[in-house]
Amino acid sequence: MVLEIPFLKDISVKFKLRYVEINFIFCQLLALAFSYFFRWVLHPRRTSANTRHLAQIIFGIIVAYIAFGWNGLLHMFINSSICYVLMLTMSPSTVQIYVFFVSMVYMSGVHVYHQLGGFGVFNLDYIGPLMMLTMKLGSLAYSIHDGMARDEEHLNDIQKKMLTKEVPRPLEFYSFIFCVSSLLAGPVCFFTEYIEFVEGSKFRKVVRDEKGEIKVVYDDPSSAGAVIRKLIITVLSAVVLVMLVPKVPIWGNVDPVHISERSFLYKIGYLLLSIELAKSKYFLGWVFADAINNAAGIGFAGYDKKGRPKWNGISNIRIIDFETATSLKTLIENWNITGTIWLRHCCYDRVPFQKRLFTFILSAVWHGFYPGYFATFMSAAFFSAVAAKLRYSIRPYFLKSVRTKQLYDVITWFVTHLTLAYFIAPFTFLKVAPTIEYFNSIYWFLHILGLVALIVLPRPKRRVKSTEEKVEKNHNMSNHTHHNGSALNGSAHTLVASDLMKMAVNGEDKKQR
Repeated sequence: MVLEIPFLKDISVKFKLRYVEINFIFCQLLALAFSYFFRWVLHPRRTSANTRHLAQIIFGIIVAYIAFGWNGLLHMFINSSICYVLMLTMSPSTVQIYVFFVSMVYMSGVHVYHQLGGFGVFNLDYIGPLMMLTMKLGSLAYSIHDGMARDEEHLNDIQKKMLTKEVPRPLEFYSFIFCVSSLLAGPVCFFTEYIEFVEGSKFRKVVRDEKGEIKVVYDDPSSAGAVIRKLIITVLSAVVLVMLVPKVPIWGNVDPVHISERSFLYKIGYLLLSIELAKSKYFLGWVFADAINNAAGIGFAGYDKKGRPKWNGISNIRIIDFETATSLKTLIENWNITGTIWLRHCCYDRVPFQKRLFTFILSAVWHGFYPGYFATFMSAAFFSAVAAKLRYSIRPYFLKSVRTKQLYDVITWFVTHLTLAYFIAPFTFLKVAPTIEYFNSIYWFLHILGLVALIVLPRPKRRVKSTEEKVEKNHNMSNHTHHNGSALNGSAHTLVASDLMKMAVNGEDKKQR
């Protein structure tokens, strides 16, 4: 049972909103306030990493209890604890298999229980946090495997960035699990990045003072501008969600009158508009969560050319890039970004064949077992294959001039977003009957056109890199590694920091002791 707070109940009644929606916003506001407290009051300059870890655990448990009650809190603790025991006891060469399997099965069991119980979806209950917990556990297990059982030379860029050299201590692990800023809606801050955040190593610099002595200083750029901008987007998304979405609901696509009396072009226009407005729900949740992360100091990505701090290092949505995408690949890369990274880290880069298919299947299972999810993600896999063929076959004809290239971009932008709207609608319908009715009402036209394209168009040729290209790539990677080899990193779980940093930090610790 979710804890019902009287004044929140009154607000939900007054504004005719569900209590869970008001409760979610309240919990995210609590998380926003805590993020500022955590960043500035519990600053790593004056507070130990252990204290900061403990604060995350305590406040995370409080917020989790308010958000989804003892039931959800217990599920999170049991699932994470089982996987943690596996991390402590299993061999690093196989631990990732067991942890990934257990976390997926546990989450899937809860999905099935809710589905059979008819509890519905989009209830802002503990299902969402469990899904993000599965991402955290799976990615951490694979990072332990990469860091303790594989040769670093055989790892790709994402694996190198996430690799963990040892199993985290209990305080670090449960702090990671109950991190307040990503607890309810993400975006997931993966473990190595999370340790950097708690220890403050991303903002820590080593300098020499006027006397030539080594000192540690903290360069903490303000995130106020980024937070304000993202909160404005959150409010605008909420207005669209409350004022416009009810007038053009996705379910209108399977309304009997709409199906029987509307023309094909009207149905396509309604589909595009209903899907576009429905995105506001995700913009609201994800951008709000981004703001909370930035307030805590998560997501700093350096400075731009004008010296302004960038706060897009960890995000679930890049709205402009998503809305202007001219291919499904680009569109997918800018939607649920940390989810896409998790899918690549734990599936796409691991399976030996049919990488795209297995990745989309995993994505469907991660969301649940409603037929609509599988209709959406299997269609996404199908249209991704179609898009690759079309790009290979047609794009060269439009590269003859700037104008034809611009025309190509306009056409592919429209087709990309039409295709998204076409296959994403069943994600809302969930069940088989409305999904079939919907596709029948528009004659399965994109499936048919896509199938024709797959049959008729030539298969893209695999490009084999020349010896010179391979040598150049290895040379660039070597230079990149050399350039970044002295990068400051305060985490004991990632690459060892430079000798200069260790000297400075040790000196600082001695002064504190």
